[in-house]
Amino acid sequence: MQRVVWINKSNWRKPGPIVYMGLLNALAFAENGLVTDFFVGSDKDSDTEADLTGFYGLKSHQYLNIHRIPDTAGWRRSVYKAALAKIALYCEQGDEVLALTRELGVLGLLLKLRKKYPKLKVIYETHDYYLSIRHLDKKRFSISSIRRQWTERILIPKADGLICLTEYQRALYQQWFPKLAIIALSLGCLDFPQQPLVEQRRLKRCVAYIGHLHSYKGLDLIFELAGHLRTANIELHSFGGNAAQVLSLQERTEKEGLTGVLHFRPFIEPRVLHEILDNDISIGLVPLQDTFYSRYLTCPVKALDFIAHGLPTIASEIPSARAVLREAGFYCDSKNVTEFVDKAIALLADADSYLSATKASYSRSGELQWQLRAKRILEFVEGISQHKSL
Repeated sequence: MQRVVWINKSNWRKPGPIVYMGLLNALAFAENGLVTDFFVGSDKDSDTEADLTGFYGLKSHQYLNIHRIPDTAGWRRSVYKAALAKIALYCEQGDEVLALTRELGVLGLLLKLRKKYPKLKVIYETHDYYLSIRHLDKKRFSISSIRRQWTERILIPKADGLICLTEYQRALYQQWFPKLAIIALSLGCLDFPQQPLVEQRRLKRCVAYIGHLHSYKGLDLIFELAGHLRTANIELHSFGGNAAQVLSLQERTEKEGLTGVLHFRPFIEPRVLHEILDNDISIGLVPLQDTFYSRYLTCPVKALDFIAHGLPTIASEIPSARAVLREAGFYCDSKNVTEFVDKAIALLADADSYLSATKASYSRSGELQWQLRAKRILEFVEGISQHKSL
């Protein structure tokens, strides 16, 4: 039997996209007909099936097995130990196992296990780049970044393949590892029914931002943008950050006189977020600032969420955003607030232009479905196997 095992160290129901993206990856392989095990940390007890529908807004699948592993004392993460034990059992049974992870901490253990079971395939998915650390700013440069640099240099070339999120990221790794099989794939989109009440969404006159509240994500631009949108009777809603951050930003909103225009909420469960995007938001906002990481290494999940709901999306003119949105995006200089304001006002002022932009978003979303991404990964792995057999 052919099996997939996806390993994620973070805890189930963790706010933000990390666990959610892992879960969607695993589900996509199940939807391609492969029995898939998703290993994830767990710090609280809850009903997993109820969480799938009530928290994540997903349906269970007969081929998807979710393993929530509480952490215990010791240097090695319990979720890693549980996943390795299950993989070893499958290999002993003669199953063909494909192990995927974005966790460097388990990569070395998987490679060690492959020595015992040569048929095991190990694929690493990178969400950053540490082979060189010259591009890191002072805040991210540390002893841990140097340690990660050498871990990447030693372990990644021993994997069977590497999945990158952007083409530029793929080129960076390929320069170091010319013989390693590497593929660049955007993260995926969910498939939602097309919204028939497009005009009602336009008339809501609400712009949304989703994500962490850091300066390089465009936080200062969000405040400046809200000041301009106020005169056009347009609201800006932000979903992300923790409760303490949101409280601080709400206080700043009051001080700057933006109450009623700029709204902050912490990360909320995906099910509720998708309901809000489908019914209450008019335009998606991706104001990534022009840093090395934002330009070349990230895949903006917020953009994928927006186009999955057919929302017209205004984004910074940087390669990572354009790679996801392509013709479905409306692009602005990342520091030019006026451009963002003008594009939002123009979209909301013209029903025909808004409808056309909605159709373009739905079309692009169809090209980035999670199930298609998993299929491309399986084809990538099959190509590696065929090359090694020659």
